[in-house]
Amino acid sequence: MAEETAIASALLAVAQVRFAAFRERFGREPEPDEPLLFDPAEDQPTAASAPDRTLQIISAALLSNVDARLVLDYLGFGYHH
Repeated sequence: MAEETAIASALLAVAQVRFAAFRERFGREPEPDEPLLFDPAEDQPTAASAPDRTLQIISAALLSNVDARLVLDYLGFGYHH
């Protein structure tokens, strides 16, 4: 149960950072079907490439002081050292 709570907390923290990044980039709240892991070079919300998604998750985790591995593993990104 503690691991589930840690994963949920980490996911929420990463989502909050990415939500703020979306708002900053596009000047509005994301729609339910728009990616929070987006390509910042695009004028419209477009999903980021796999390497960029991983980087965005790691960056958001660092900013949130949570373990990126929890989020990456949960989302199936298979973080390995």
